[in-house]
Amino acid sequence: MSKRRASVIFEHFDIPDNAQAVCKAKCKHCPVEMSFNRKATSNLLNHMKRKHASVPLESTSSQAKQRKPLLSALTTPTEKWSSTDPRQMQADRALVSLVAGKLLPVSLVQSSLFYAFMQETQPAYNIPSRQHFVHSLLREQHTLLHNKLQEHVKSAQRVCLTVALRSGKKASAYMGVTGHMIINYALKTVLFACKRVKGKHTADSILKHYEQTVAAYNMSSKIASVVMDNASTVGQACDLPGFHPQAQASQDSSDSESDLDGDSVSDDSLLESLPQHESCFAHSLQLVVRDGLKSSSQTTKVLAKVSSIVAYIRESTTATDLLEEQPKTQAAIATRWNSQLKRARSVLSIDKEKLDSLDTAPLTARDRLILKDFISITTPFEEVEDRIQGDRVVTASLVIPSIRGIKRHLRSPSEYNSKLVTALMSSTEKHLSKYEDRTPYQRAAVLDPRLKLCCYESDQSSRLKEDLLTLASTFTIDSHLQVEEYSPPPCKKSCIFPFFEDEPQVDVTSPHAQEVETYLQEPCIPYNQDPLAFWKGNQYRFPRLSQLAQHYLCIPASSAPVQRLFSTAGKGFHPERTRLSDSNFETLMFIKANSGLV
Repeated sequence: MSKRRASVIFEHFDIPDNAQAVCKAKCKHCPVEMSFNRKATSNLLNHMKRKHASVPLESTSSQAKQRKPLLSALTTPTEKWSSTDPRQMQADRALVSLVAGKLLPVSLVQSSLFYAFMQETQPAYNIPSRQHFVHSLLREQHTLLHNKLQEHVKSAQRVCLTVALRSGKKASAYMGVTGHMIINYALKTVLFACKRVKGKHTADSILKHYEQTVAAYNMSSKIASVVMDNASTVGQACDLPGFHPQAQASQDSSDSESDLDGDSVSDDSLLESLPQHESCFAHSLQLVVRDGLKSSSQTTKVLAKVSSIVAYIRESTTATDLLEEQPKTQAAIATRWNSQLKRARSVLSIDKEKLDSLDTAPLTARDRLILKDFISITTPFEEVEDRIQGDRVVTASLVIPSIRGIKRHLRSPSEYNSKLVTALMSSTEKHLSKYEDRTPYQRAAVLDPRLKLCCYESDQSSRLKEDLLTLASTFTIDSHLQVEEYSPPPCKKSCIFPFFEDEPQVDVTSPHAQEVETYLQEPCIPYNQDPLAFWKGNQYRFPRLSQLAQHYLCIPASSAPVQRLFSTAGKGFHPERTRLSDSNFETLMFIKANSGLV
């Protein structure tokens, strides 16, 4: 027996000292315990080869010397933390955050390297098994966050959703649903669901996932609007029975067949049945620029020359050395129009003599003038797109002022890109003018204390003021905002002028009218201030309007939040790359996106 215990394989297992022929051996490199016969070591050897191939099995003096610190640590008895130990619970939560934050395979907890790492850093930590990690630790964190989201939905005045599809490998697609709400006058963005749409992603399957998500949080009565990226299959789902009957059509039809974001699934007819659905303003903005560039061959030729120069600089070591101290050139991103704008800026920022010395087609003096004019024309589009795709900031109120600012900008004459400007003006009317008539965006602008009625003509201002008065008159004040309000005495009947009794009496002293008048007459706050901070500080002065603001300022102007979700997932967006099952991927994405709630 002692002769067999001298076998090198036994150096990697803890074996009980008893006389039993069959007993259990515990691996020193992972938590596995396995039965073996003392007369044979094949199963122990197979375990080492399968699970710990990197561990050398030949015992040499040098290897023994290198392994000595680790083996001594592994064999030193250490009392493990119990499951209820606060240190164990804190470490478990940290492990969940690590795996979810990087979308790592859950098999990490079985890794011999992870086991060795924990033995070196904190041997008292009781590493969970894969089953316990998935079915207990992940589930507990998911439940905790799910309950927190339900509390947010319950306390929010309204909830707005953004919905988008992202295509994966093998014709698979993933549907993301993010939520936007104002809690205590702070804009919250959360993930409600990120699910794989198996098989052919039809409108029926999208509708099914949407309904499941809404039902899971019991929020059908709270949804104020749904914003999506003008996509095709998503669009068809809105035409199906089951969505809110007050849906309003808003789509770019055939123009959205071309997906400007590259990975989204595209189809417009879904947009007609979601409750107060809105098409993505950022996507429509991209369509405007795309149409403008298509109509200006002169501009596109110069931009093609710029792309060739950038490609040569990034690929040529000679050019890289020559331009070492020059600003870096912008890489080409075929699906983003503003990458062309950034490339034009980067090329013009390079010293002209050095640029002309490159082995590429040089930019002529006229080319440079065309590029400078192009930058001047399209920069406002870039500024608008950046602002309305901001994270956790009010964006709905910026839609109408942005459109009017773009129209005013395009009225300026262009000496070198007149065709581009003409095409942009036409495309702006085609794709953007419809947003100016959308009631949610109009109300959002009026309820933004930075804007109010400043971007409207007198007749429109009067109409929007009446609309705000009507909304305020029918709005019920929250109990914690109730204040004692002045009620004017009833009018006495006139015996001298009885015909006045038939005239409509305007009660200019009504509380809601006073509130609206006071709000609109006060000057706008600076643009760099937070409108929600204004409403939080003035909620008792304007109890009705502060609540109305929470209804409309939570609407996102684009589907950027859900697209940002896919982008931050990195390679983990494709579960097949990290060997994540659909269930584990969905759970980890949910925890990753909502980790800030706890």
